[in-house]
Amino acid sequence: MIIEKLSKIEAAAKYNIYSEYRKIETIIRFKELLNQIDFSSEVVPVEDSERLKKLLISLKGQDLNEYETKLVEEIVNNKT
Repeated sequence: MIIEKLSKIEAAAKYNIYSEYRKIETIIRFKELLNQIDFSSEVVPVEDSERLKKLLISLKGQDLNEYETKLVEEIVNNKT
């Protein structure tokens, strides 16, 4: 019984590590894409998820994947 519980906890922890690693990879890709922008003449729409998605799709040249879409939502919903 306890081994099963520990195994479930371990699996959840491994999933969380994998998920956070993917998030870090996505952040790095976004930073690389956004470095193409001249921030003195462009405004990045951090309050509008659809406009931010369109900007990133344009910079990337293809649709955003699941992790990228989730990160866009987190950026827009993060009020700091």
